[in-house]
Amino acid sequence: MTKKNINSGGFIMKTVRVSASKEYDVIIGKGILSSLGEKCVSLFGRSKAAIITDSNVAPLWLDKASESLKTAGIDVVTYVFPAGEESKNIHTLTDILEFMAENRLTRTDFAVALGGGVTGDMTGLAASLYLRGINFVQVPTTLLAAVDSSVGGKTAVTLTAGKNLMGAFAQPSLVLCDTD
Repeated sequence: MTKKNINSGGFIMKTVRVSASKEYDVIIGKGILSSLGEKCVSLFGRSKAAIITDSNVAPLWLDKASESLKTAGIDVVTYVFPAGEESKNIHTLTDILEFMAENRLTRTDFAVALGGGVTGDMTGLAASLYLRGINFVQVPTTLLAAVDSSVGGKTAVTLTAGKNLMGAFAQPSLVLCDTD
């Protein structure tokens, strides 16, 4: 991993380059959620983003994330599921996949996981399955997600028999950690 300091749009950011099954950046900084759209356009062009989040995070950060993407020229659709570990299941996963299909996401589109570990797991797994894999971005909103679940590509859902029994390793294309 290499680290560098960047001043972009008045924000001081630290970038850590992760080399796993694919390379991607983890960008860390105060107030950088507003740069989400700019970062995504540089990676994916002006396509469509499906923001996946939970009912706790949506009222706090969904508008800001959505506005950043829209301002950058990206079409945005959003899916909000009930917050909590009990939503980390195959039924929510199926609902997210159906949502992606209903909104006609293509292989040039991407998903954004806006939230903590459950959101990151659900979005990453859905992105790895939809159309046999589309890109996704992790935007962790908890410290644990920022240092653990958003990095490394661990995605999973819980089955009746136990936690995280169905999953895949799917690396994100970007991790954006806004310390606010």
